[in-house]
Amino acid sequence: MIRLDRRQRDALSETVRELANFVAAALVVGQFVTSQPPSWRLIGVGVFSWMVFVGFALMLEGERQW
Repeated sequence: MIRLDRRQRDALSETVRELANFVAAALVVGQFVTSQPPSWRLIGVGVFSWMVFVGFALMLEGERQW
């Protein structure tokens, strides 16, 4: 297991949150800027992925106890 100090956990948490936003933008918003009809499956995957990444970021910050 990797041991991270508080500063490293905060930096990783911020990076994971940014990654969550990029995934959501690519999979959700991207469906509405194409000329094809939106794929509800990809939108669902994007929303679910965003929730997983944000949950992981909150776990890293220690805001939620598992």
